[in-house]
Amino acid sequence: MLIDIHRHAKDAGAADRVVRNLFHNQTSEIEEDKFYSVGLHPWHVDENTIQEDLKMVEDAASYPQVIAIGETGLDKTIKTSLETQSFAFYAQIDIARKLEKPLIIHCVRAYNEVFTLKINANIKQPWIIHWFNANRQMGEQLTEKGFYLSFGHLLFHDRSKAYHAFPNLPIEKLFFETDDSEYSIDEVYKKAALLKGINWEILQKQIESNFKHCFGLEP
Repeated sequence: MLIDIHRHAKDAGAADRVVRNLFHNQTSEIEEDKFYSVGLHPWHVDENTIQEDLKMVEDAASYPQVIAIGETGLDKTIKTSLETQSFAFYAQIDIARKLEKPLIIHCVRAYNEVFTLKINANIKQPWIIHWFNANRQMGEQLTEKGFYLSFGHLLFHDRSKAYHAFPNLPIEKLFFETDDSEYSIDEVYKKAALLKGINWEILQKQIESNFKHCFGLEP
């Protein structure tokens, strides 16, 4: 089974199971018998509508099809202040904690902040950093503390930090995604198996196990 942990497109592509990511204003697209994550993305945080937008997330979060909250997180490359982003992030952390659902994190140049927040707050719910792109040391630090890391198109770019960190990270803490890239999930799995030096069918079975452990669900 090929699991795509983070995809924006409505179709499943080459995956057998997809966790489709919906933004806060897309919750009307939730269907039966599919898996979703729903969140207020840092790029969409607006001080004028933040309370209403978070309410949309909270309302959708209780649906059984919504198995994760997010993507949410912190992004230091955008104009929205970290203070405002943090308000939306903390609110969604609380939603995930109350509902005991994993959190999918968008993190750009804020790995230390995200790491420190989870550890200091003693949060037990799994956090998945999608589109991980930091060095090996940070990857090891995160996985040692229980974070899951999701990889996609950056595995095809040998100048990326993700490409060089990936081979050294524990497969028990990994997921794969297509996000909105041009690479299919089977291409991502095959590239990941090549970089790890293992059979891709073994990798598939491990990711299935990771899914069950993280979400408490059969994929």
